[in-house]
Amino acid sequence: MDLGLRGKRILVTGAARGIGAASARSLAQEGAIVGVHFARAAAAAAAVAAGCASSRSFQADLADPAAPAALISAFCAWAGGIDGLVNNAGAVPAEAAATFQLNCASPVALMDLARGQFAEGKAATIVNVSSIVAGRAASPRLDAYAQAKAALEQASRNRALAWAPMGIRVNCVRPGVVDTDLNVWPDDPDRMKFQARIARVPMGRAATPDDVAAAIVFLASGASSYMTGTVLKIAGGED
Repeated sequence: MDLGLRGKRILVTGAARGIGAASARSLAQEGAIVGVHFARAAAAAAAVAAGCASSRSFQADLADPAAPAALISAFCAWAGGIDGLVNNAGAVPAEAAATFQLNCASPVALMDLARGQFAEGKAATIVNVSSIVAGRAASPRLDAYAQAKAALEQASRNRALAWAPMGIRVNCVRPGVVDTDLNVWPDDPDRMKFQARIARVPMGRAATPDDVAAAIVFLASGASSYMTGTVLKIAGGED
């Protein structure tokens, strides 16, 4: 099935590995022109871009409030504009302020900047990557991260409502536990805690990056043309 992504110019943040890398590859396979954003993993991002036709890597530290504007400007200058944004970059810095900047403030800034660059009268899409912890109580270690992701979901719904008349769709995916670098914990060298976490998933396994990427591609494509303001849970049956 043609998903209508051929020639679409889409920026994917946090695309050097994990969900972002899987999303970049999948979008490129559908014919999209993909920007592969990274913060520090230049070699990994270059490898992802090299494996995607019509792709290039872009560096920006989204923990810096000035970074979103520079990133959108660089991508649009290279691609000649922008038709879609996947806000995937995220982590759990030690400081709460840095956690909020990276996981909410910068994605919101990128949404608003992209909206200013979307071609008038043409459909455009934004997909934000949230987390299952946005909708339930989280551990103390993830308190700031959960707050940031919950705020990102609300910001997405607000923009979905405001921008729907312009043909701009804004949706979120809310993954459960995913087997990525983010879930390699310093206090769990043998991954026993991670295995215990997976044991609580009704489907009995962690998601793969490709599981989440498939949903992101769907929401970025014409196959979901009547969906906006949606938070799509991908959690193997977990609430």
